Amino acid sequence: MSTRRAVPSPPVDRRRRIRALVVPGVLLLVAALAGDAYVRPSDPAEQTAPGVRTFCAGSGPCAELGGLTGHRRDEPAASRPGAPFAALQLNLCNSGFASCYAQVNNGRAVAEAYAAITELRPQVVTLNEVCRDDVVTGLHPAMLRAFPGDPVFWAFQPAADRIVRSRPYRCRNGEPYGIGILGRVDPAARGGVSVFNGLYPQQADGPDELRVWLCVAAADRYHACTTHLTFASAAVAIRQCQHLLRVEIPAMRAAVGSSTPVLVAGDLNLAAGGSPDVRDCVPAGYHHVGNGNVQHVIATSDLSFADARSHPMRHTDHNGWFVSAEL
Repeated sequence: MSTRRAVPSPPVDRRRRIRALVVPGVLLLVAALAGDAYVRPSDPAEQTAPGVRTFCAGSGPCAELGGLTGHRRDEPAASRPGAPFAALQLNLCNSGFASCYAQVNNGRAVAEAYAAITELRPQVVTLNEVCRDDVVTGLHPAMLRAFPGDPVFWAFQPAADRIVRSRPYRCRNGEPYGIGILGRVDPAARGGVSVFNGLYPQQADGPDELRVWLCVAAADRYHACTTHLTFASAAVAIRQCQHLLRVEIPAMRAAVGSSTPVLVAGDLNLAAGGSPDVRDCVPAGYHHVGNGNVQHVIATSDLSFADARSHPMRHTDHNGWFVSAEL
């Protein structure tokens, strides 16, 4: 008859030491695998002020999201094919440094933009060449007035300082300078607003700030993006445009898991018929409408353009570009 030799159990304190080494290793492995399986272009950081969140991505300055107010009903929204949808693109020349500021602006462009928003009532407003306070305290109230009681939000992305990329480029008044989005969310929509943002890997040489992009995914209704591409090199500007449309936006849609319409509006410093041609960055499944100069809207084909027209602006060197569509 064979005998089995008993193996002594390790002491209790030894078992605890083994467990202390193994468990964290397993957790780290699981976290690493999860990170590979799900990558967001930008991850929310801590809340920096009541109702304001920051979103950081890469080496550039962080974006901010705030202002979500208004009543939201609990029932799901009814499908409304053909519902009207409008966007207004504005470049306000409000850094205080550009020559257009002294020539036509002198601090008056924000009030003019406020009037345009309350008159036209666009669901999305994309803003270029603005200071942070222009978005937060100057123009977000215009959306509250245009859509009383509805959830509206603001998002702001500073351009990057050329010397220290993580530092915001600043307006003459000291405020961070960059791009912004104002938006209305259908009160019956479920879900929130997510922010995606980044610093372009392609940058032109020269004295200007480092260029950035900003997108929001709004309550499973739409994705809206804005950018202000470099003026220093058209060859770099077209590469920035292609990077946003062909790399960042597909990554955003995959991260959100949504196929809702996408609208990109901004001062692209490129023209239709130019060399390079702005239409060279429009992917398959998108269409484009521009103002004949550098203001453009590029959207997925499920946004059917109904009207596009210039909106006169006296206190900036760019007229507004207003586009209405059907969802």
